[in-house]
Amino acid sequence: INAEYGDIKAQESGFLTAMPTVYPTTSSPVSVSAVSTTAEAMESSDCTDRSCFYFSTGRQSTLYLQNWVIDSDLDFWLAIAGLFVLALLYEMVKSLRSCLILEAQQHAVRGERKPILLRGDTPEHESPGIDCLQHFLCALFYLLEWTLLFLIVLAVVGFNVWNLIAVLAGLFTGYLVFGKGRLN
Repeated sequence: INAEYGDIKAQESGFLTAMPTVYPTTSSPVSVSAVSTTAEAMESSDCTDRSCFYFSTGRQSTLYLQNWVIDSDLDFWLAIAGLFVLALLYEMVKSLRSCLILEAQQHAVRGERKPILLRGDTPEHESPGIDCLQHFLCALFYLLEWTLLFLIVLAVVGFNVWNLIAVLAGLFTGYLVFGKGRLN
């Protein structure tokens, strides 16, 4: 490989593949072995950035933002409790939205209007704004449910075992408390 220009090498199958181009930053020659790859970074034991794709069991980590560094025992336990509560809230919001949907379906079975099918043929004693309000609340709960879910996923993809355990415990507890009779 010519490290200065990046030659093209033909493989046995007849296809051409471009070799990585390495441009030196100084006038001294650069060796290809000095170029670090992602696989080498993952195999190294001192991998501290976000390029590691294996779970760690350390208490020092970063949660959500680069400035949210968990570096003390108090920060660690607050983060674990926060992730547990976040997962619990996700299950609660999911159950509340499911209850609203079940209520709307029961109204539809009894011959009442579905919130989304609001038309001008409403009886005089019922307000058309109630169905719109119910549909709007379902949409808000849907938005909140997905926002909480994305925050949970972002915490887990930090590849910290303690974060994963806190989230799983929160989801389990939330389903035990709020999940009875819910649509799945």
